[in-house]
Amino acid sequence: MIYDDTIVALASAPGTGAISVIRLSGPKAIEIAETLCRRSLTPRTATLGTIYDENAKQIDTGLFIAFPGPHSFTGEHVCEFQGHGGSVVSQAVIHECLRLGAVPANPGQFSERAFLNGKIDLIQAEAISDLIHATTLQAVRAANQSLNGLFSNSIERLVDEIIALRVHIEAHLDFPDEDIAPAELQTLGSQIETALNNAQSLQHSARQGLILNSGLKIVLLGPPNAGKSSLLNCLAQQAVAIVTDVPGTTRDLIQHTLNLDGLQILFVDTAGIRATTDVIESEGIRRALQATRDADIVMCLFDHQCRIIDDAWIENLISSDDITHLPILLVQNKLDLDATPAVNKTNHPLCQISAQTRAGITDLLQQIKQIIGLDQEYVTPFIARERHIYQLSNAIEHLEAAHSIPCHLDYLDVIAEELRLSHFALQEMTGTFHSDDLLGQIFSTFCIGK
Repeated sequence: MIYDDTIVALASAPGTGAISVIRLSGPKAIEIAETLCRRSLTPRTATLGTIYDENAKQIDTGLFIAFPGPHSFTGEHVCEFQGHGGSVVSQAVIHECLRLGAVPANPGQFSERAFLNGKIDLIQAEAISDLIHATTLQAVRAANQSLNGLFSNSIERLVDEIIALRVHIEAHLDFPDEDIAPAELQTLGSQIETALNNAQSLQHSARQGLILNSGLKIVLLGPPNAGKSSLLNCLAQQAVAIVTDVPGTTRDLIQHTLNLDGLQILFVDTAGIRATTDVIESEGIRRALQATRDADIVMCLFDHQCRIIDDAWIENLISSDDITHLPILLVQNKLDLDATPAVNKTNHPLCQISAQTRAGITDLLQQIKQIIGLDQEYVTPFIARERHIYQLSNAIEHLEAAHSIPCHLDYLDVIAEELRLSHFALQEMTGTFHSDDLLGQIFSTFCIGK
């Protein structure tokens, strides 16, 4: 795709610094740069040049590097100027670029042009933003995996499987006189099942990538004096929350983010759940229950005084409507006072800890990783977003529908339609098919200059 305009923006962080990078992309990028430095630029070679304004007054001196299209990030002519990192001098250079015919770039417009010109796909474009905003080293590695095409290649392999199935089926639909032998129909069913299994495996990896991208939210829930605040302080290794023997000390949500083994986890301490007439405490309890609705894991804490934990006990903490979709981890605190384990009559895992002595904390963290599927040694997965999970779920839904339909000649057209819809959902992920609204939503979250 060829654009008539040439865009310009500061590609380095705004503010004062040692160096600023100003980026141009478009048909006049190199021409504008050569006009600014009054020299010819050799492709991919740093050239020292001085920029003057229209009145021949010096603005800055720095390095120019030209990348003629299509061998550039955007696929267009690109030129970058590395100058002194001051806000005023950078804006003065950009002003001269605008005077010579460039236009200001919108957020993410360089990456958007790279996508539209076929240099990267949509997943790789999103990975650029995810790499910039990564909060852990694990997330950095995963974002680089996506940027290098690991996620996209996995999608394309799955797409190729579905295309092969569609070709086989639709060839028969176009030429019905060529009968398909029963053995071929059986093979077709096996191939659909294989594609479904591959899609589900990919979705599992994508969910891990989403966790690395957005982190986990774990809500600490339980009756008063169960040790929720003590556990938060234990995990944070500092006095984040006030701890007393007075029931109802915690009245509001207390949040603290920790980096545990490369995972960013937001722990939320909450008010103790109990019947109360105190207006402030009642509001704290309401907020506690509200916090569980968007949690990734709810830790239900209790101490040695609770001997039997059953579903009814959990329902006293969490409404039955929320229990069905929430991963729940039972945590028996105050192991230092009584090591006798409670009788667990639920299907939820139980850990014993002491927030005072840190006993059992390692096992607790391991249990968290097991719940989210990161309990084993693993190769850093690719980074992922909610959009990817949604589209993968769509693709899997249609593959499941195709697999559930009997592989009979009379139903091939229905199977073909389900495979087509699955194929479409996967290609929306990489941007082979896309809407302008989707692109607007994605690239508007990027930095200007990216």
